[in-house]
Amino acid sequence: MTRSLRVDAYDETVEAAVAMGRREQVGFILRIQEKKELLFNLNNGETEEIATTSLRGMGIQVCTPEGYTGFASSDRIDPSTVTELFQQALKLAKRVEAMKGEANKALFSAPPNNRRVVVPLKYPYGSCSLAEIEERLVKLNKSLTLDPRLSVRTVHRLVDEEWRVVRHDGTDTAFMTPRSFIYNTFTARENGKTATTYCNLPGTDLSILLEPAETAKLYKRSVRAARMALDLLHAGTVKSGSYKLVIDYALAKVLAHEAFGHAAETDEMESSILGENGRLRRGMEVASPIVSIIDGPVEGDYAYQPVSANGIDRQTVYIVRDGILEAGLADLFSAEAAGVPVTGAGRAESYQHLPLARMSNIRIQVKDPWPIEEEFEEITPEKLYEIMLRTGLMKEGEEVYYLSGFKGGQVNSAEGNFVFNCAGIYLLGPEPRLYQPAIFSGKVLSALRAVRAGLGPLKIDAMGTCGKMAQGVPSSGGSHYFLVLDKNPGIMLGGEGR
Repeated sequence: MTRSLRVDAYDETVEAAVAMGRREQVGFILRIQEKKELLFNLNNGETEEIATTSLRGMGIQVCTPEGYTGFASSDRIDPSTVTELFQQALKLAKRVEAMKGEANKALFSAPPNNRRVVVPLKYPYGSCSLAEIEERLVKLNKSLTLDPRLSVRTVHRLVDEEWRVVRHDGTDTAFMTPRSFIYNTFTARENGKTATTYCNLPGTDLSILLEPAETAKLYKRSVRAARMALDLLHAGTVKSGSYKLVIDYALAKVLAHEAFGHAAETDEMESSILGENGRLRRGMEVASPIVSIIDGPVEGDYAYQPVSANGIDRQTVYIVRDGILEAGLADLFSAEAAGVPVTGAGRAESYQHLPLARMSNIRIQVKDPWPIEEEFEEITPEKLYEIMLRTGLMKEGEEVYYLSGFKGGQVNSAEGNFVFNCAGIYLLGPEPRLYQPAIFSGKVLSALRAVRAGLGPLKIDAMGTCGKMAQGVPSSGGSHYFLVLDKNPGIMLGGEGR
């Protein structure tokens, strides 16, 4: 028997919208959202905040036969409200037409869809009491105070979200986008010096807190981050320059997402380095021949979304295949102008927003990566050095820096420049030396062309929030455990001058 979703309860509202569409002879997209959220915030063994919130509403996008669009939304979901919203949106669409605004008829060429996606969850929202969750989080937080110089903050978030997307053409699709994470921040202080690191574990339900294998993974990541924070109190600074680099999968995810993925979104082609005269420059060489960049939904992933906010199935897209730009992340309304097929990339933060072309899980994949048997959490800088020697990717005495983690940054997708900051930097050697975080910057295409090898299997659970035009949606991705980048004048590490 198919599990019932909360959004199934709005059949009468859907029927009212369909009736309005027929009566007015216009197209429409109705989006209904139901979301529940739980948040815990702990600091040094004490609970500072427990919050539960909910969001429920609908937005309707009406499109006239000529392609003019209006939009209206409400936190009420019932037949009379949807009728009122429909009239408001249609009135706005006609006003756009009168003002000679932009027209787009893509909605009328979209294929009908009646897909239903129910994600199996072992420990869904509500399966565990607040008291039990708090008890486990307090225990975790206290266990990570490894040193009196260290303070530990733990944030846990659990989201139960459902969508229903209905269109005039008979499309009626419903899907879940559950997600969760535990995020630990470590701050070390000594003699006026401060260092901060973090780690996280994303998922879809409470398994990240209740499953022993998941909690063990989180603990290993946490201990590693905590020790780095303490070691950074006595770390020096890397001199600025171009170096041969190794970056971990979290930093690789950011490089793929921020420095390349946004540039591949089809509503950005007018200003993107990957666009020319508003169209994606397919066939352009953008990376090393061993590099592919892939985006698409992954079941069980923190950013999983199987269906777009326009009711079109989300596709897995090879943006780059073997170094060549092949496809864009295309939503319904921007694909044609960019000269690429629709890939179902439209995502919206809530029912109050219009969808934008967005990434989901973006990853960098390298041909013939060197195998690593251990889990990522087991690979210390010392082991990484041994692996680099064994594979012939570096020589004894060679200057190679390992960049670990990500701590923010920015990108200019029009010019192809990026500036990121990592959590820590190691000079690889028999006894790796830790340095303070420093700016990792350069040209996007230079970085992608510098990729020489991948180490380990794909690891794509690096999580984040993708911000665009005042909307935030979950994002994730990664690469192999590590990527090796050859020295390139288009890539720099900051720090002190030589």
